[in-house]
Amino acid sequence: MKRSLCVLLLFVLTACSPWNQEEDSAGRAVTVVADGAEFPLAVRAAGDGQTDRERHEQQYQALVEQIEPGDIPYIQLGEPIEVHLAEEEDADYELTDVILLPDGSYKYKTPDNRPQTVVISGGSGSFELGINPAAFLSSSASDYEPGATLRGFRLSGMGGGELQNIYFVLRTDAGSVGPSL
Repeated sequence: MKRSLCVLLLFVLTACSPWNQEEDSAGRAVTVVADGAEFPLAVRAAGDGQTDRERHEQQYQALVEQIEPGDIPYIQLGEPIEVHLAEEEDADYELTDVILLPDGSYKYKTPDNRPQTVVISGGSGSFELGINPAAFLSSSASDYEPGATLRGFRLSGMGGGELQNIYFVLRTDAGSVGPSL
């Protein structure tokens, strides 16, 4: 009951948010959804002259700045995350996953997790929210509390003939290291 109420509240909050859908530079809508909640996101054309690291970090920081801390969606590990493009195109997107500080900056010097491929077919694709091994690098016990891990995701691929990046952030758990004692 409590989880359903939280999901409903998140859905209502995101439905009222101006970040519901972001259009890429060609005007196509992109939506990212998990557990009934639509993610605030940013879609940007790649290659604006900044280094990749700087550009990506600034996008995560801008997203986090626009969202109230309590409104960053919480998604449990193992949940599927769906990506929907307005145009029914087929493409392979590269997904990178980073651990972030509360302000959206990178928590670790080498931020990217090993990339994986997300196949978009007919304008839709999905991936499962797995564990990011870097979440276990923290020595702070508070980082292992439920929902304490802030992660930034970037999907990079050809959208409408140009390279684009789709950014979104979520809260989740660091993961399970074994049975509770």
